[in-house]
Amino acid sequence: MNDIAAPDSMAESVLSGYRLLRETCGRVNVGGRHAVVLTGEDRKGWLQGQATNDLRHLGPGSYIPFCLCSATGQIEGIYGLWGLPDRLILTAEKQAVDVLLHRVEKMVILEEVHASVDEYAIISLQGPQATDRLQEFVPNLPSLNSGEGEIDGEEVIVLRSNRTGFGGWAVLVRPGGAAQAKLEAAFPLVDDLAFQIARLEAGIPVYGVDTNSRTLPPELGSAFENSHVNYKKGCYMGQEVLMRLHSRGHTNQTWMGIFCDGPVAAGDKLSHPRRPEAGEITSAYESPEFGWIAGAYVRREVAYTGEIVTIRSASGEVQGEVQEMPLLRLE
Repeated sequence: MNDIAAPDSMAESVLSGYRLLRETCGRVNVGGRHAVVLTGEDRKGWLQGQATNDLRHLGPGSYIPFCLCSATGQIEGIYGLWGLPDRLILTAEKQAVDVLLHRVEKMVILEEVHASVDEYAIISLQGPQATDRLQEFVPNLPSLNSGEGEIDGEEVIVLRSNRTGFGGWAVLVRPGGAAQAKLEAAFPLVDDLAFQIARLEAGIPVYGVDTNSRTLPPELGSAFENSHVNYKKGCYMGQEVLMRLHSRGHTNQTWMGIFCDGPVAAGDKLSHPRRPEAGEITSAYESPEFGWIAGAYVRREVAYTGEIVTIRSASGEVQGEVQEMPLLRLE
């Protein structure tokens, strides 16, 4: 990363939060995310029949991201999944959690699967020094992606969770307990705008912001598709539609990054000489590192790195260069 300097218009709280995420580490507010615990002997087999990814090799210490889709292939929820010896842990936004709980209620028939939610509060620590700092509180921090530990005698669950591009952890603690208080006192809270800038640079879509009820997993770009969808696994809801799209080789639009010459906003439209209606911005922020950046659905004729688009913003036309997500490239 280059030396980070503040744009004239940027509040100091945003810049300091961004520096935490890019240089050291900080605590991110993930109040909209919830943890779901799946138990029962059939938990993995049942979830395998629902998820877009292949969970067969998920074991203790493992992590796999996946989606739940409708019968017509649209995303109903985006999830992180971690394995522990006696349970599975999932985290997701509230709407996605409700989708999962509804499926457990309606689609678990003879299997032994049980779901519980909000047993834990989530403390999200993000940044390149998150592992070293967390080890000060959890000396036996696992080298794998998930495990259990203690903070002053209180059980915690630690999940490797990269929410901003430079690595991090989600620590599941008892709500209102001593471990939560200790971590919140030790790690400064990052300004939410700084977090949004960093997650967009890292190419992480937000469910309900960068997606809607019509979004298909391949439309979120190749990095998302490759990590969340396995086209060689068995049946799950929406598989037939996704397999047809995969065989066809493209979607009509793709969520891409854009480096912009000036201020833009969500909802601004894109145009291109080959496609007057070339897409629409879903998220846009001023980054200390890259200037104005955006995530946008771009029509497939224009969805290539290096294409120049015109953005019709509130202040006039702004030029932008299309880039494949993530915008943040680690050397």
